[in-house]
Parts: sequence; structure tokens; C-alpha cells
Amino acid sequence: MHKYQMLFLLCLGYIGGVFIGSFFLSSQWILFCLIALWIGICIAFPFRILFLLIFPLCTFILGGVYTQQSFQKFQNDPSSPITITGTVRVVGEPEEKSFFRQTIVRVVRCESGMCLKEKILWQAPLIKDIHPGSKLVFSCTLERPKNFDEQFDYRMFLAKEGIGYICPKATTFQILPEDWYARMMSFFFFPKKIFEHTIERYIPQPEAGLALGLVVGGNDRLPENIRQAFITAGLSHITAISGYNIALIVEGLVFVGIGIGLWRRQALWFAMLGIVCFIILIGAPASAVRAGVMGVCVLGGLFFGRLSQGFFLLFFAGSLMLLFEPLLLRFDVGFQLSFLATLSLILFTPYIKYIVSRISFGKIWIEIALLTLGVELLVTPIIAYQFHIFSPFGLLMNVLILPLVPFAMVTTFFSGLGLMIFPFLSFLFVSVAYIPLWIILRSVEFLNEIGMTIVYNVTLTPEMLFLWYSGVFFGIVKASKYFSNRYVQEKNL
Repeated sequence: MHKYQMLFLLCLGYIGGVFIGSFFLSSQWILFCLIALWIGICIAFPFRILFLLIFPLCTFILGGVYTQQSFQKFQNDPSSPITITGTVRVVGEPEEKSFFRQTIVRVVRCESGMCLKEKILWQAPLIKDIHPGSKLVFSCTLERPKNFDEQFDYRMFLAKEGIGYICPKATTFQILPEDWYARMMSFFFFPKKIFEHTIERYIPQPEAGLALGLVVGGNDRLPENIRQAFITAGLSHITAISGYNIALIVEGLVFVGIGIGLWRRQALWFAMLGIVCFIILIGAPASAVRAGVMGVCVLGGLFFGRLSQGFFLLFFAGSLMLLFEPLLLRFDVGFQLSFLATLSLILFTPYIKYIVSRISFGKIWIEIALLTLGVELLVTPIIAYQFHIFSPFGLLMNVLILPLVPFAMVTTFFSGLGLMIFPFLSFLFVSVAYIPLWIILRSVEFLNEIGMTIVYNVTLTPEMLFLWYSGVFFGIVKASKYFSNRYVQEKNL
């Protein structure tokens, strides 16, 4: 057994343990696994291969136990109200709502009350301009997040980001003078603010809202009617930065690098630098960082010359992310979509390239359409499971429209940079970015007008998801054998 195969089994065991711990784990189950582990060691110790399989079982149990502890940490309610007084620091960029500014803070120093390790979601007043990294003297009576919808676990949705408490109204707060960390964070988020301002200034609405949704993430900049049209069309996920979009951008940057005369490996480094710059420009939100890491896994497969290496890198990266926060697997839709979309690219690309190689025209568009179809096979069940909606025409609409998304992202990104540097060429840059955005919006509106947006409420269970993905991967195994036999037959001719 090779070392990378052993590492893959360890990662697979941990991810499997986190999955079981997220949906099915109980204390009795943990005890049963520990007993099974002890019996397995006693029986398999004389056999080297079987003994090695004990280690993935250990990581499996570790993932399950660690996930269960994370659940208990955020689900247990305090016996009495918690009041905290001390110094806090703003984490990330505050998000402006209708009546307050949603701000995430972490405790730096406690003067009285419990010194919490969990982050706090503070509903700050709009009258105060609070920047990322700001330090505040802060006092508030905290409460646990409440679930207002049976189908949406708001508490655990916040828990996946490390947020354990909500501060509806601070008793006292005072913004302290900027220190070196606050100045560094202001400098870090400055490019994002300039980019957003540039896009909103030069590109008309609603195309500007879609452009920022594709590049920065989120659909809150779109008008309500268009936002609802994307939901009913099954396309609301395109405004979430996913591993699929990042991976296609990586591939596009590789082609650009080769086109300007770089060697293959130099083009791969060029693509990696482009992804890093892209993530920094949009403020490096956690979702974009995770998607970027998964996109780099595809890049690693290209770097080593085999996408199978990207497969192992993807599972290794996913294990590391879940090691820091196991709740991502169940409660972070972005993580789920990024992981599955990137996995689909790695799994389906060899077969799609084999099919496309036999086509004489329209290779690029057919390849992107088939890749999109492969991605949809893996992400559609997750969307139905998380949002409880399913559109019979959603798959078709995604295959038709999703190939345009990477082009819209790339043109918006580079046009925004061009407008920031060469504003006198605004007509050229706006025209390049506007066309794919306009096509996407008009396509969604047209599909709504002709009635291809029928949506059904569905409720999927984890067992249904398991059966679906088992069937998909069984089909991949059968397809692998079929294409291998075809390849051997063609070689013998």
C-alpha cells in the first residue's frame, strides 16, 4: 500500500466519521465502535494489511466523537443569563441590514462575567461606522440563537462559523482608537470596497448586482423579483462562490498563461497567483477561501499531470477544513457544494475529454455543458435537501446557463480591475462585462415567462442522499471499466 493511499484512507475515515457524527451519532454508537476497534486490533494484529486498516477506523471514530462534542458545545443552553463586559474585536466585515449592522465580534479581554471562546453576533446600530478589526469596550447580556423555522437550524448555521451567542442590544460600547491590527484589516478590505464601488458606478442595475453576486458572493444586491426568479429557476446557487466556479477560473487562467507564452508549470503558478489575488480582492471570506483551496486541488492535479492526484488533494483539504470545524459538513451549504462540484470535475473530466475528443466542432461548449451536467448530478440532491425545493427543469436550465457563469465571473473581475486602473476606457470594459451578465438575466426572466420554473416542495432524508450518491458512484465505477476496455480495444487495433 502506497503512502498516499494510506493518507487517503485516513482522510476518508475522518470524513466518514464526521458524516456519521453529523447525522446518526449517539453515545451508545461511540461505545460500540470503541469495542469493535479493540476487537479488530486483537484479531488483525498478525496481518499487516488488516492492521493498517485499523488507523482509518481510528480517524473514523475520532471524526464521530469530535463532531458530537461540537454539537453539544453549541446545543447546551446556559443555566442563567450571560452578561459579558470587556474588550472585543470585530471579526470580518459588518453586514448592513434594514435596522441594524450585523457584526461578528470575539472577546479579547474580560473584565467581568464569563470569558467566552465562541464568537458573538452583535446587532450594532446603523449610526456607528464599525470597520473590520475595530476594537471596542463592550458590555452586553447575551442569549443563545433561537430557531424560528423547523426546517432551518439557525443556531447550528451560526455555530459552523464559531458563533455561539447573540447580542440584540449592547448595554454599552465604545470604539477604541485604531491599533496596528485594525489598520491592517482596513488596508486588507480596501480593494474590495473600491471594486464594489467601481462596479456599481459603471455597470447599470440589475447587472451590477449580479456581477457583485458572482464575484463577491450573495444575492442581496439583486431586486426581489429577480432574486425570486433565480430561486424558482433553481439557479440561486450561482451567486455562491463555489469550487466549481473557482476550478473553471483556474482552467481559464492556465489557458491564458499558455497563450501569453508561459510553460505549462509556469502557467499553473500563474493561475494559482491569480486565484490568490482574486480571493484577496473580494475580502477573503471563509467561503471563498474554502472554494479557493478546493480549486487549487484541481490545479494540483493538473500540476502533477494526473487528476487522480487532485482527488487525493481534495480529500486531504476537506479533512483539514473539517478538522478545524466539523460542523461544516452538515450546516455549510457552500462547503458541500464546493466539495461536490470540485469532486465532480475530478471524476468526470477524463471521460468527458474522451468523448469530446471524438467531436469535430463546438468542443469547448460541449465540454463545459457536459461538465455542468456532471456537477449537477452531485449538487442537485444537496440543494433539494437543504432548501426543500426541486425544479424538474432545473437540470436543463443549469446546463444551459451555468456554462456562462465562469465567463461572467472572469469578465467582471478583469473589467473591474481595468475600470479601477483605466477609467477612461470605461466603455470597453463595461461592454465586455455587461454582455454575459445581460444574457444570464434575460435567460432567467425568459424561462420564468414561459413557465419553465415549476418548483416542488420536497423533503429528502440523509438515507435518500446516501442511496443517490451510492448509485452515482456505482455508475462511475461501471463507466470507468467501460472506458478502460474501450481504450484497450483501440490500442490493440
